[in-house]
Order: sequence, then C-alpha cells, then structure tokens
Amino acid sequence: MVAINSGSNSSATVDGVEYQADKYSNGGTPNSTQDSVVGGQLYQTERYGAFKYEIPVTANGKYTVKLHFAEINKTSAGSRKFGVAIEGNTVISDLDIYAEVGHDVGHTETFADVAVNDGSVTIELIKGVDNPTIAGFAIFSNDGELDTTAAPLPDFSKYSAYTKQYTEKTVINSNHATGHVGDFFFTHWKDGGSTSMTVDPNGEFSVTWQGGGYNYVGGPGWHYGDEKRVIGYRLNSDSGASYIALYGWGYDKSMPTSNAAHLVEYYILQRWSYDPSAGATAGKTFTSDGVQYSTYRSTRNQQPSINGRSTFYQYWSKPAQPQALNQDHKIIFADHVKAWADNGWTLPNMNNLDASDDPTYQVLAVEVFNPGSNGTAAGRVWNATP
Repeated sequence: MVAINSGSNSSATVDGVEYQADKYSNGGTPNSTQDSVVGGQLYQTERYGAFKYEIPVTANGKYTVKLHFAEINKTSAGSRKFGVAIEGNTVISDLDIYAEVGHDVGHTETFADVAVNDGSVTIELIKGVDNPTIAGFAIFSNDGELDTTAAPLPDFSKYSAYTKQYTEKTVINSNHATGHVGDFFFTHWKDGGSTSMTVDPNGEFSVTWQGGGYNYVGGPGWHYGDEKRVIGYRLNSDSGASYIALYGWGYDKSMPTSNAAHLVEYYILQRWSYDPSAGATAGKTFTSDGVQYSTYRSTRNQQPSINGRSTFYQYWSKPAQPQALNQDHKIIFADHVKAWADNGWTLPNMNNLDASDDPTYQVLAVEVFNPGSNGTAAGRVWNATP
C-alpha cells in the first residue's frame, strides 16, 4: 500500500491506516519531535527541505492523494510558507501551517482525481519562506481503497547468503549476506577481517572496518541492474575506503564461460584511495552530469564472483577527481553503459537470478582491501530516476 510516515524509520497508524517507514524520497532531511502532537505519532516526524517523492502505483489512472502536515518547529504565523505540486501541477501555494492550525497540530489536505500516466505519483515540496515540511501521505485508487504497489520479490531461496526482507534498520556483520532492508537490496561480503554494515529502510547506510589483510565489499541498492536507473547519493564520511562506487554485475549463462564477456563486474567510482587503472586497458573519456570520466577494462582470472570462481571482465568509469562529501550527487547509469559499449565493451543481462551465488545486483558499494587501519564510510542512496 502507499501510505508513508515521512522522516520516520517506523510505522504509525491514523484512522485505521498503517503508514509505513519513510521511502521513495529524493532529497530532504528527516526530523522528529518528542512533543505531543495533536493527531498522533504520524505528526511527530517530518521530512523537510525542497525535495520530492516518486511513488510507484499499480497502474496508470486517477488517484486520491492525502497529505499530512504539522508545524513542529515554527511558533509564529508567516515564519514558514511553501507550496506542493502533485504530478507537476501546483495544488498548494503559500501553505502556512501555523496560521492554519498552530504549533504541534496535525493538518490534512486531500486532492482527488489526480491523473497518473507514468506509473508513479510525483509529490514535490516547493520552497517559499523557509523549507517545506511534510509529515506523511497516503495514495488511494479511484475505488477508495489504498493503492497497493507491493509486487512480490523474486524467489531468492537458491542463494544461501540471502537472509530475508527486513522492515527496520539492520546491522550486518556475517561473512557473506544479502537481503532487503525495506525496498533496498544489500550485499555484504568479506573473505576475512572484521566489518559491520548498518542499513536503514530509507537508504541510509554506514560501513565500519578494522585494519587487516582481507577484502570487503558491501552496500545498499537494488537486486538487479537497470540501464535506465539514475542513482542519487550523498556521502557524509569516508576515512579511506579503497573504492566507493556504483557496483554491480551482468551475467549471460548462454555465453561460453571461456568468453570473459559472459560475466562482467562493473564499477563507477566516486571516491577511491587505490587507482584501478594500472594494468587495465584504457577506453574513451566522456562527461556525465558535469563529471568527466575515463573508462578502463581489466580481466579477472578464476576469481570470486556471483557465479563461483570465474574468469570475467571488470568495467570501470573513473572521475577526474573524487566526488565531494556532504553533497548530493547523481550517477546516470545509461551514460556509462553507452561509453563502455562505444569501446566495444557490452554488458550482459543485469536482471536475472541465473548465477550460483548472488543475483545481478546494483549497489552503492564500499570496498576495502588490506586496510592499514580502522575506518568508516557513511551516506545515503536513493532512486533519482526522472
């Protein structure tokens, strides 16, 4: 169902409807109050800032959208005013929650017959006087029922590393584990040493590692790669990871295993302390979203992969310089697929469960190998596809 408790890691119930932990947002910052708010728990949390939600629905058609607000910060009229657009149409202008209902009081606005033609409802919070804020929302189909978008996950039971779909913040520290936290898939793999990864249903994550002679890679994302996907992310800390990259696999079981192109491990580097271009074949240089990248290809011979020990290619895109911390960034995956193809380096199928050990996932990964000291990296990832 589509009922979201904005800014919260937990659910809340209003009028018999359960509002799930925050997801589908692109930007904004979560916040909460311990104050008692008229209307209940839903209104004690918020996501604020100029941002938007992209909420998938079961089918195109007309929907009713219910928006929930509360002013849990400002204490005077005129101190916050903002707008809201749904599906590109402005439905609220200069909303002043305090002027409407006062401080710590829930406020609801409902909009019927919202036409959806692209498979998702877009809710955009538009800055006016100070930042916009929203406590939650629910989307109802035209028959008055809550819309459901909960498509069943594929059957991952063949993979011994797959744990389950968690609904709350989860800490992973086993040697090889995959699973879902909310809608985000995660991978956590190491061949020794001590590491820990925390993943939140809203895409926030942190990885900690201890120094030692081992290799680790892990992070949140999706259980399949999608050429059309645009990945948004923000890194808050990085104390020397070997790589932080959009990382994934493509696999074609119909190709002979003697052809390294049957299995491809790809990296779109964002930050690094180790240069992977040494000994690799250089390809073209191109620009994506204002960032200049150089491409490389290398070969791994009988090394660990999602399909046991195999011989496979690695494709790399490396920026001219590491991307900054504490800023929002985008990775337009299609630009990299095209650049690799321009070199004659094609990606095999990125959406299958054919490999023996893992699906063809795509994650924002932190990798360390033989780390000389303890470290940490943390941030958030989201789907920024237009």
